[in-house]
Amino acid sequence: MYAILDTWMGEYGKAHYPDWKGLFLILEIDRETNLRTNSLPGTVAAYGFTIVLRGRSTLFYSGREITIERNHLFAYMPGFPISVRDVSEDYAGLCLVADESFTVETPSIRNAVRSALLPIFEMHQPVVGLSSDESARLCSLIRMAGDYLVSENPLREEMLGHLYSIFLMDLSSILSKQTKHSGFGKRTEDLFMNFMDLLPEHFVREHGIEFYADALNVTPTYLSRAVRQVSGRTVMEYINRLLLMEAIWLLESTDLSIDEIAERINYADSTTFGRFFFRMKGVTPREYRKSL
Repeated sequence: MYAILDTWMGEYGKAHYPDWKGLFLILEIDRETNLRTNSLPGTVAAYGFTIVLRGRSTLFYSGREITIERNHLFAYMPGFPISVRDVSEDYAGLCLVADESFTVETPSIRNAVRSALLPIFEMHQPVVGLSSDESARLCSLIRMAGDYLVSENPLREEMLGHLYSIFLMDLSSILSKQTKHSGFGKRTEDLFMNFMDLLPEHFVREHGIEFYADALNVTPTYLSRAVRQVSGRTVMEYINRLLLMEAIWLLESTDLSIDEIAERINYADSTTFGRFFFRMKGVTPREYRKSL
């Protein structure tokens, strides 16, 4: 995967803003800019949010074709391959891109990732339909972040982090309302939301579905069925994604050994942890740390 800064410099040859570190990127996108996605050298180590202001675009993402149009928000997960199949002539969008490492290393944003991003990024369809008011509100937050990005404010990074957290919380609230009115039975909806509430607090120590089913007074089979019905994903996919994010954060931001990280996230030994990490990421924990 390529960092935002490396991706941008490889494509355009110069920094997007003066004194730019590549932690955030705010872009007004037209048809030509959208199509340039196809010339990127690889996948990007970043979280991305695109709100369509006008027109439509057809993407191939995560193995399937997705069409986005006015007042749609498309959420991009780090490392996922994406290509643009078609874009209307009048296409316009607003895009916020945030560095993966910055996202998981900043405490307030890391908490927002746990409680807000997971229901968005692990949806079966990573597209959120917005009302005109919701779209305008989220766009105003992105544009405000863009203003701070080019400012000389000595607290620029802190302000960007706070705006990013507010954006995520607002988006989470929008998604929560949509879930509650999605047509699933109230018991199924409540069970899914209660599972999502439990997960951030317990995933480090509890890796199995049985703990969450017991805590919610249902059988593992019932919980698994409810989570898949609402989200299109399994309980273990949610747990494993959070464990991977925690492991990446520990590898990138601490000097803990592989053995210590395995113990920190409750794996029996480094070998078991290494197998998990390789299955999820395609490299060993040691190889990942060396690549930083």
